[in-house]
Amino acid sequence: MITIGDKARDILMFIAAFCWFFVIYASWAGGANKDHQLIYFGLLACAALTVVYYMMGATSNQKLSTSVLVWPILLNGIFQAVAFTIVYNTKGVKADFILGMHPGFFGAMVFFWLGNFVTSTLSYILLFSTKVLPEDEWESFMKEVAGQQKIH
Repeated sequence: MITIGDKARDILMFIAAFCWFFVIYASWAGGANKDHQLIYFGLLACAALTVVYYMMGATSNQKLSTSVLVWPILLNGIFQAVAFTIVYNTKGVKADFILGMHPGFFGAMVFFWLGNFVTSTLSYILLFSTKVLPEDEWESFMKEVAGQQKIH
């Protein structure tokens, strides 16, 4: 288990804010100057944002399971970085289309699907009840909610 205390959460929030700033800057300056490499790094900052938000969301009682950090968090970030790299490296390439899509976009769709849908759905099914929110914590939460409803 990795401890994500208040100081670590503040650092993650700072990283997220910096990534958002960089994404906005890269899309604005990169688009105006036709600097595709700057836009590419902005896309990679989006993948980093995914990792940061997953880390904050998967933390329970200031603890993050190491297995959750590796899968789905880091794996999802890697898949997104690969998808953005495929899109960047195939820009402007004339090629045969796959299922009506440009090959770069088709490859990116596969990695986005693997990264976002498969890793998050499978990890929810396999890890949520044991690594993120164990049954005793869920029961405690339900008792707290029931107590709050009686007050109102």
